[in-house]
Amino acid sequence: MESRMTGLESRMITGFESLDSRLTSVESRTTSVEIILTAFRTDALSHFDGVYKRFDRHRLESEYHALSVAVKRIEDHHEREN
Repeated sequence: MESRMTGLESRMITGFESLDSRLTSVESRTTSVEIILTAFRTDALSHFDGVYKRFDRHRLESEYHALSVAVKRIEDHHEREN
């Protein structure tokens, strides 16, 4: 009976060691994926920031030109009245 227990214990220890090494491998892969995803997220967000900056600049330029045209019309209208 004792030899059976020793054999069972030996197989359990071997199984746990195998499981432990597989879990360590999975943990290392998930850490690698986390690092890659963090880098990707940072890169993607910086690209979005660049796009938003261009939109803001374009919008401000458009508003400036629209205001310039409006002021010119007001000035022309004012000159015609005087």
